[in-house]
Amino acid sequence: MYNLSYLISQIQSSPTLALNDIANQLRASGADVINLGIGEPLNDFPDSVLASTKKILDTRQIKYSPTSGTKSLKTAIQSYTLDHYGREPELHNITVTVGAKQAIYNLLQVLLDPGDEVLMFKPYWVSYPEMVKLARGVPVFVETNNEFMPDMEIIKAALTEKTRAILLNTPNNPTGAVYPPELVAALVDLCETKEIFLIMDDIYHQLLFEPAQWVPGYVFTSKKFDKSHLVIINGISKTYGMTGFRIGWAIGPKPIIHAMNKIQSHSTSGTSSLLQEAALGALTESGDSLPELKKLIRTNRDILIEELRKIKGVKLNEPGGTFYCFPDFRAIHNDSQELAQLLLEKAYLATVPGAAFGQEGFLRLSFTCSTEEIVESTARIRWALDPESSPEINIGGQTLFRDWELSK
Repeated sequence: MYNLSYLISQIQSSPTLALNDIANQLRASGADVINLGIGEPLNDFPDSVLASTKKILDTRQIKYSPTSGTKSLKTAIQSYTLDHYGREPELHNITVTVGAKQAIYNLLQVLLDPGDEVLMFKPYWVSYPEMVKLARGVPVFVETNNEFMPDMEIIKAALTEKTRAILLNTPNNPTGAVYPPELVAALVDLCETKEIFLIMDDIYHQLLFEPAQWVPGYVFTSKKFDKSHLVIINGISKTYGMTGFRIGWAIGPKPIIHAMNKIQSHSTSGTSSLLQEAALGALTESGDSLPELKKLIRTNRDILIEELRKIKGVKLNEPGGTFYCFPDFRAIHNDSQELAQLLLEKAYLATVPGAAFGQEGFLRLSFTCSTEEIVESTARIRWALDPESSPEINIGGQTLFRDWELSK
């Protein structure tokens, strides 16, 4: 028997990664599994990434990088921020991390004392509350309406003297919702006025579907980087198809970034110098590969939504961005863990239960796979959940019969 810390006993494992492992195990056993559970785009990384990494590999000099990132990559992030946010940070306002997730983790470690509170909107990304707990903080969940939009009066009512930050993710994981400019403006004003940090997780900011509009938070404040309470989180994973490269960054006031670098110096030391060169290639020489990715995921989104709406009892909002949708299955079955397990075991379809995001009765479906797999996925969902559909289906050359009944 091992005695583990009280803190680790309060932390849940990532359900998205756990389900991905199960899906991979089923695949390895020969099952024809389609994975709608993992947030990973299909697109190849840009050719410029190969060129930049080969160049540094040929030198055979892959050594430690500065804790906050190489100057060349930070300069590229500086230019990227100017292009997309309309503001140019100083290099001291930027730190490069092992993925955007580590940027949020380091930031929370810097900001929170035990018992400090961080507001987040339901449904939330699965790692937000766990990272707050790891920093000895308290996650505070703010309810949203049927379109997953929070109300400013409810947000204000949730504030206490212990509120230290608000987490904002738009376009949103898991819902695909894009918060309107007036809501972002109100949040920026609230946080700047009350000196609460607004952590803006912008990792999906380029993955939008018209007419949705993403507006950078800096539009709504005149404060300089070193006076503002905005901290921007971003990275290369989603836009460039580079999830495995694990390069993210944070932009914020110099004292906050300096403190984050102290945390990083005692954990990962810094990010890989090789992978930073890869990120540099993506940011500076990749050309415009984004339209092809957006075309694929929009096609997949439209097919998925159209077919799900044919299933009696399923409700959903059309995602304005990302590559996720978050349908409501409560009229069919209100235990999302059981529902996800049924789809995986019976229909070989991996999804993520809404309970992991704080919203029971929903499932998160990622539509980053091929269009053919999306079409097949909708057929499997309908077969599994709609009693009026055919009692049999062919999956991977095997005819399966529906031999169960759903009970709420």
